Amino acid sequence: MKVVYWRRGTALLSVLGLLLLSGCSGSGQDEYRTVQPDTGPVEYRVEDTGTVTYADNYTIVPTVSGTVTECTFQEGDTVTAGQTLYTIDSDALEDQIVQAQLSVDSAQASLSQAQAACADLTVVSHASGSVTAVNVHVGDMISAGTPVAQVVDSLNLKLTVPFSLEDAAALTPGSAAVISFPGMADTLTGTVVRVYDTPVALSGSRTGVNVEFSFRNPGTLASGASAMASVNGVQCMEAGTIAYATEQAIYSAQSGQVLTLSIQEGESVTAGQTILTLKNDSLTNAVTNASLQVRSAQTSLSQLMDQREDYTITAPADGVILSRTFKEGDLASAGSPMAVLAQPEALCVHASIDEQYIDRVGTGQSVSITFTTDTGEQRTYTGSVRRVEDTGVTSGGVTDYTVEIALDNTDGLRDGMNVSVSILTEGKENCLRVPVKAVDGDTVQVLRKGKTETVTVETGLWGSDYVEILSGITEEDTIVLP
Repeated sequence: MKVVYWRRGTALLSVLGLLLLSGCSGSGQDEYRTVQPDTGPVEYRVEDTGTVTYADNYTIVPTVSGTVTECTFQEGDTVTAGQTLYTIDSDALEDQIVQAQLSVDSAQASLSQAQAACADLTVVSHASGSVTAVNVHVGDMISAGTPVAQVVDSLNLKLTVPFSLEDAAALTPGSAAVISFPGMADTLTGTVVRVYDTPVALSGSRTGVNVEFSFRNPGTLASGASAMASVNGVQCMEAGTIAYATEQAIYSAQSGQVLTLSIQEGESVTAGQTILTLKNDSLTNAVTNASLQVRSAQTSLSQLMDQREDYTITAPADGVILSRTFKEGDLASAGSPMAVLAQPEALCVHASIDEQYIDRVGTGQSVSITFTTDTGEQRTYTGSVRRVEDTGVTSGGVTDYTVEIALDNTDGLRDGMNVSVSILTEGKENCLRVPVKAVDGDTVQVLRKGKTETVTVETGLWGSDYVEILSGITEEDTIVLP
């Protein structure tokens, strides 16, 4: 928009003769600066200064307290994500972990004891045979050590007889034997089961070694009958007494109420078969409580072990260390910053905007940033408003609000540089426009036929430098500037 200067002069009252007659001439002149309305953008910009700074700095803050045993970096160092920065003494934690592990072991031992006691509520037969007696009924209350049944294995018999020391030394378990009976011609086949180590004294000042044999009952033999044994023709020194292979009582290892009873007299049972079950709430509750104690102790141990990583402070991201406030040997406190890390590529600009203009500024608005070098070169960068602080800082009766500007390019910029900021808060293209100073309220001064006229106009967008004119003047008009 070109500004033109105009002169307004008084007309000559007469020709030169008139001047000669008057002897003088008077002239007064008024000078005007004028512009022609043109078409172009109207923009409102909020301008101020700003400072280049790092965006989203990372403050390294420990969650535990202790003596710094290792510090691996200096201010200005470049670090990578996960790199160890500090190590804090964790001896006290390790002591707690040891104690917690002991608590877990103790709780698990208590649980094992409770489970073993509870397992005894199921009574089983430890041998195979026939049930010769049942001593309890369902619903009975019994105590530990009560004999609940009697089991006898009358099909398998055993015989223990003495052999001479020399003959016994030649016998081995598994050897075949002949079982004979006094006064009977029939014999049975048996097997050497065991050769005893300790000699026994016999009648007539003799000494022998007992040997145990097993054999099957043909159905006619009973416990207490006499029998003898020989191996490879070597005869025992004297007769012994036949006994059933199994003849034992089944006892309850715990007290309680009989819930189930699965045997009757005359029935056969096998080793490991369940005979009865007992109800004992105190034992079952003990297992539940012990299980809870184990889980609680394990949780405490797990939590303590998880804390180990808190004593190794690592870099949260790739970046540069801006500051370091702790070194090896210092006492770190939980929550106290130990260092600050920044990402060099994450530079931004912080500008303090006056309270009069902050309502015009909003996120997403485009920004022009200018930096002037020591040679006077101006470098221009583009960006956008990323964040506007809600809380301002008051100084000298004026409150400023920090506006953070994201940069599209950071080449040549460094932390701490001072820049000029121009925020485009509102704009419109292809407007009929005149300079702001040409408009007084809703009027402008128009130069017509050498004289100024006050013309009422309808304005649109008011920018920082221009005002949009909607009606009242055209591009052919000449506007007088004040």
